[in-house]
Amino acid sequence: MKTYAIGWKCTATGRIGTGSKLFEKEDADRLAMELNESYPDIDHEAVVPPPPSVEPASPQVGEPENRVSSPEYVT
Repeated sequence: MKTYAIGWKCTATGRIGTGSKLFEKEDADRLAMELNESYPDIDHEAVVPPPPSVEPASPQVGEPENRVSSPEYVT
């Protein structure tokens, strides 16, 4: 299953990142080794990327909130 991406860190600047393309574990490990040989100033490794963050939607300023009002009972 393709669940691994390539994580990297630049040894010169300290910048880090994770690629968006997914690979199977063996393919990601092999690619990381190849990239480390081709780009010695950047450390590459196979990583499982974190899931995208899901933030609850909040009402925008000036936008009414969706509220459920309690029913009025007539007696």
